[in-house]
Amino acid sequence: MLTTVSEQLGSPNCRTVYNVLNAMSSNEQNRNADSGIYLAISNWRSIQLKVTEQLNEAKDNVKYLLTLERYIEPLYDGNPLTIIETLPVLMNSIKMIHTVARYYNTDERMTGLFVKITNQMITNCKNYILNFKKKEVKATTAKSKSKQAAAGDDSILWDEKIVPRKELITVLKQCLQLHETYLAQYEFTKKRLESMPKTRQFDFNPQKIFGRFDLFKRRIQKLIDLFQT
Repeated sequence: MLTTVSEQLGSPNCRTVYNVLNAMSSNEQNRNADSGIYLAISNWRSIQLKVTEQLNEAKDNVKYLLTLERYIEPLYDGNPLTIIETLPVLMNSIKMIHTVARYYNTDERMTGLFVKITNQMITNCKNYILNFKKKEVKATTAKSKSKQAAAGDDSILWDEKIVPRKELITVLKQCLQLHETYLAQYEFTKKRLESMPKTRQFDFNPQKIFGRFDLFKRRIQKLIDLFQT
């Protein structure tokens, strides 16, 4: 959208209008700050400058965020174990953005990025817990119409025949492992930055980034205790 607006401002029609206004402003009567033509040119320049600045910022943000794309994909398509494998490079890429990016490296934006990643990890874990026996669930429900257990229905977790306790507990522990590795990788990256005092630091609010995942972890631990009992 910004590119389109920028292209329109540089189009022949827009340039013609601007040049006509500019020529008119050279007239002594129109040089007055209260002149409508003077105000129009002033507003035009201000808007054009803002569009250019915002377009440069958007291009810079896209350039750096694209470096995360391949490491973000496992959050949607993978499982806790595949996410764990990509965490070191994902965290390193985030560190690079925070250190080098011209616009995206504000505390607010970096915290927002971490929160999105955390929330998607939780969503991934939930889906994995409910759907890791998806094929078996479909086969069982096809045989028995009396038991309508959908793949996204958490009632299947209570059916030992569909979801054996040992397998379920293993999956739950994998989610705990993701939480633990995520925090450890964050702390490792933070300490690496602390060894380089002149570099921008990870001075983010950990409660905002990890608070929801910490609550999710406690629920998982309770479920593990429950199913083990």
